[in-house]
Amino acid sequence: MDRRIQKTRQLIMNTFLDLLAEKGFEKITISDIAERANINRGTVYLHYVDKFDLLDKCIETYVELLLNHCANSTDTNLSASAFQSVFEYLEKNFTIYKLLLSNEGVGFFRSRLYDIIAQTVTEVIGIKPENNAFSNGITTHFLTSGFIGVLEWWINNSMPCNVQEITEQLMFLLEPYTKRFVSL
Repeated sequence: MDRRIQKTRQLIMNTFLDLLAEKGFEKITISDIAERANINRGTVYLHYVDKFDLLDKCIETYVELLLNHCANSTDTNLSASAFQSVFEYLEKNFTIYKLLLSNEGVGFFRSRLYDIIAQTVTEVIGIKPENNAFSNGITTHFLTSGFIGVLEWWINNSMPCNVQEITEQLMFLLEPYTKRFVSL
């Protein structure tokens, strides 16, 4: 992709995020974005269909960045190092993820994050004959909902405990699952 296009898209997205923090999604207009970014409205429309498309692309971008960070981590199991890696990344990028979780985009962002984490959990626990006492669907959604709930609580309450503490707490709570599924 041409650098000018990349720079323009990044400018539009950064401007959108600034306005999202200031005004909330419902009050943002394409004109607001164009004016703040010092570009034409047509330029915004050249890259995004409307503000909903921009929100969707923004969510996709930040979910993808989180995923890429996790993919670069060597551990993709239900382990302390995997959880610690996720929370360290979120801590480093706290402002943007708090904005996406606490604004009107929360439903879209949370939903996308939920789908990706559920997929990862499903892959980690796998469908094994030894697991037939458990419904993989129930287990997947139980673990995913718990993790997303803790993640939201941690972000929305401005990280009331450090990465090490939250990782230890999660590992304690998930111990029955980590032992059962990781050892199989």
